[in-house]
Amino acid sequence: MSARPTGLVRDMPSEQYHTDDGSVSNTMLSDMAKSPAHCYALHLAPNRPKRESTDAMQAGTLAHMVVLEPARAKQAYVVKPPGMRFSTREGMAWRDAQTLQIVSHDDMQTAEAQREAVMRVTALRDLLSGGDSEASAFWTDSATGLRCRARPDHLSWAGPKRATVLDLKTISELTPQAVQRAIATYGYHRQQAHHSNGLRAGGVGSEEFVFGFVSSSYPFLAVAYVLDDETRDQGEQEVAELMDQFATCQRTNHWPAFGDGYQLTGLPAWAKRSSELEVSYVD
Repeated sequence: MSARPTGLVRDMPSEQYHTDDGSVSNTMLSDMAKSPAHCYALHLAPNRPKRESTDAMQAGTLAHMVVLEPARAKQAYVVKPPGMRFSTREGMAWRDAQTLQIVSHDDMQTAEAQREAVMRVTALRDLLSGGDSEASAFWTDSATGLRCRARPDHLSWAGPKRATVLDLKTISELTPQAVQRAIATYGYHRQQAHHSNGLRAGGVGSEEFVFGFVSSSYPFLAVAYVLDDETRDQGEQEVAELMDQFATCQRTNHWPAFGDGYQLTGLPAWAKRSSELEVSYVD
């Protein structure tokens, strides 16, 4: 058996990266944030079902490749001719002859429009002018001893051991408020911390960590965002806490959902009556 990789590995296929079973990824930490039971069931349970790729996930994967690796996208995808139906003899023959993944003409047009939107933003275009896309990082967390992995979207090198990280995100509504909701909902602040930990463990310092948000539908727009210091610090704290919780669950082989006893619950904040609220009735 070959040794498991360590440090920063360029040009590792995505399929190989995801076979590093048991190593803690950002996705695992996101599920850990829901509950340890979620994390175990989705990533560690021996009989867990295969996670099916949704339409949104497939669109995101296509956008990532077209934006970050356009030459590779041409080797991975073939576009279904407009108007072709796979229910016809001609359509079935064309489909069966393909060796690449088939995408619709509309989906490819969307991905190409997203790339154009990204490249209109000077900061993002400059980052994509050189560097490494989809490199893989593997390391051992010094605090817990857990093996970890991360796969930054793009590294723009400022020197042999310094890079600016670009993480591409598609979003349905591109406004500052929607971006803030997405950061909180999907834990992008934790992702920054986890990826930065991996690069640092491999001897690579981060010049900056940039999130490139691009619209998932027309009008196609893109914006480059960096997290403020408070959000970045909270991400680092949350990752450290989740890593410690993961290590404890692994050591005890106990992955609870939301506690083993009675849990206190009640109305959400928005549904509670204010103590200053006065209710009057008029006949």
